[in-house]
Amino acid sequence: MDSKNFVYVPRWVKTVALLVLVLALFISLLISYQYIGRGNKEDWILAGLSLGQIAASGIVISLVVFFSEKDVNSTGLQKRSEAFFYKTFPRACSLIDYPRADFEPWEEKSVNDASIKSVPRHSNTQIRIMHNPGEIDAYYEITAFASKLVIRIQVNISEVVISYYIPARDEQEKDAIQHKLAWAFSRYTQVSGYTAGDWYFSRENFDGNHYASLHLTQDFGPDFLEDERKKLFVANDIAASTRGILKECVQKEVRTAYT
Repeated sequence: MDSKNFVYVPRWVKTVALLVLVLALFISLLISYQYIGRGNKEDWILAGLSLGQIAASGIVISLVVFFSEKDVNSTGLQKRSEAFFYKTFPRACSLIDYPRADFEPWEEKSVNDASIKSVPRHSNTQIRIMHNPGEIDAYYEITAFASKLVIRIQVNISEVVISYYIPARDEQEKDAIQHKLAWAFSRYTQVSGYTAGDWYFSRENFDGNHYASLHLTQDFGPDFLEDERKKLFVANDIAASTRGILKECVQKEVRTAYT
């Protein structure tokens, strides 16, 4: 067993236990109904009520124990990782290039699930993903502000690695890119606490072209994949940083894609 649960119980045992408790509750109610109002049947009524109290308490406790357990086994963590790749991060990136809202009286504004879920449909940002379920990383092709950029996100339980790929013909162009984008990437290291390695120049296997790449790393603790607040923070932080990098590339005339 590789879970950290309150109590590890197989699914079939959970189902049988709950069915027995529900049946006991039903029988207790039936007993009480049958004998209520009849003389000299108080003992049966008390027995029925006692059984019902025990069954109801057992149902509540079972629900808490069985369904409030922390799903941190390997399968659960994998699902959380995939949800981050496919949902949390792309949704945050959809706000990179988004129509600017007009000033309106705040009293007329409201927040609801529908308005939040509709954000990607109104976004000017296009996001494509290259990822095989089970892999610890995913590549994203993000198109915003008429620019296209490839980034890679790696999540290994607690460690998050962010990689940016900027087209470069040779080492000299890589050095020029590093100089031009130093300020844009400093947000990661000076504000967000990431550790940056050296810039690399290499041919990348996702499309066979040469790129200057920078890889930034930070450990967010063993509970990262369980903590929705942390995951949303990381996704929003990367999206905000990527927005700044794309704008800086436009201003410094740094190309971000081969086509």
